Amino acid sequence: MSDPLIAIAMQDVTRAGTDWRLRWAVTNTSGDPVRLVSVQAPHGKFRAEPMDLNRVLAESAVVEQIVRVDAADREDIENAFVIFLVGSGDQTWRVLFRLRVRINDDGSPAPIVEAVTSHPVGFSEA
Repeated sequence: MSDPLIAIAMQDVTRAGTDWRLRWAVTNTSGDPVRLVSVQAPHGKFRAEPMDLNRVLAESAVVEQIVRVDAADREDIENAFVIFLVGSGDQTWRVLFRLRVRINDDGSPAPIVEAVTSHPVGFSEA
């Protein structure tokens, strides 16, 4: 494991049809430019398909993600994840943000980052 290369915070959320458009403020914490490769949210109740980003992040940027939420108002979704693939030098890292997502009275998600882990892609392969 290594220190995460990026940090995220939810900037805002708006309705996008039956889904929700989340705008993440993404901050580079590495000190060197990194490449945002992709982002996804694989939880059954807080889901966004993988999205290619392919953008260099020197300091900070906003990343939009369309998320499908399958939960009742005032429900908490535990152990949801937003997963970024991040390139740094010749290595690609998987940065996992574990979330607790509170569903507001209007159905909008309010994710809170509870933990962050990162590891190089392929680290467990022989």
